[in-house]
Amino acid sequence: MEATTIQLPMTLAERDAAKDELRVSATWEEYVELAEEIPYNIEFLNGEIISMSQATDLHEQLIAQLITIFTNLFDDQPDYRVLGSSVKICIIEGEAEFNADLSVVRGPSEYVTLPSGRVSTARIKNPEIVVEVLSKSTKAYDQSDKLDQYRLIPSLQHILFVSQEAVFARVYSRTTQPDQWVDTDYRSITDVVRLGEWELPMQKVYKKTPFTV
Repeated sequence: MEATTIQLPMTLAERDAAKDELRVSATWEEYVELAEEIPYNIEFLNGEIISMSQATDLHEQLIAQLITIFTNLFDDQPDYRVLGSSVKICIIEGEAEFNADLSVVRGPSEYVTLPSGRVSTARIKNPEIVVEVLSKSTKAYDQSDKLDQYRLIPSLQHILFVSQEAVFARVYSRTTQPDQWVDTDYRSITDVVRLGEWELPMQKVYKKTPFTV
């Protein structure tokens, strides 16, 4: 394959100096090649490579808290595994792929075959839960374009959004009716977020953050 001519920052320093959201037109093949070359996450949707601003200290703290909570929730459930943001979520090969902040898979992972024919074990197609920590710069994108695509994943049962600007969480859960989801908001530190049978106390999610004593 010929070297791509897509213009994106090639170092973390260059990315930090650029604007919060970058979008450039690209083919799926160009995106796949770049995703393995640059040192920060990029996503792909509708013929565009998308890069959002780098994570904050609080963003990473919330993700660490959530990984701990989910790991404990599924500790005695051998069929469930908790994955971090380095594993990409592929919705439709060649059309949409994202880096969720956290995902939960039940059973074996379904991997993605790249244009080269290689099977990528860093890309999955069958999460049961995805989690996104929202920021000022990403919340519109996460709750529109990404949400619409996530809901196309047949295996997905719950989508959890957690804010880093306030005590707030929103859950989208699949219903028994085809293509129908219900959403529930949680705004109090005493609330308990519910993902089906699983419970996440907001007090634990926001532990040691500016929103808790």
